Amino acid sequence: MKTLKSRLAGGALALAIAVGCAVAPATAASANTGSTGKGCTAYQYSSGGYATCVGYIQRMLNGIAYSRGSVYGGYQLAVDNSFGANTSTNVRRFQSYVGLTSDGIVGRNTWYQLCRYAGTRSFALSTAHSLQKSAWNAAYDAGCYVDVPVGPAGIKVISKY
Repeated sequence: MKTLKSRLAGGALALAIAVGCAVAPATAASANTGSTGKGCTAYQYSSGGYATCVGYIQRMLNGIAYSRGSVYGGYQLAVDNSFGANTSTNVRRFQSYVGLTSDGIVGRNTWYQLCRYAGTRSFALSTAHSLQKSAWNAAYDAGCYVDVPVGPAGIKVISKY
């Protein structure tokens, strides 16, 4: 039977580990950092889901498909907030393109890559196509770090959270 002293020591160790994990600093933001882990990017989405965040994913995929779809087979989706078969296919194709496991689940790693691509400076420029601008806005609204053009060649990184 454990003594009170050993139970207290074990509890103190568990508390110290938990506190250390809870206050671990986040990685500093830089251009194309990816997701903040807040807002939509804090959650996982997959086939059968329905949410505003799924609409953000669809808009981001549409902007990426506009600029790079011919390279990886991405195509335009109806933005209906429903994670159906077409959204799942486009997510899988995007995941393969960026070197992730093609499982159709938008989790932490997929969010990071979606944010990285849709949150770029080129998608925010006034000369960008409307699909790219929509993707950039969706990235911002979803909780991504996004690039904002500053001056002729500068970039500032911002997030909604």
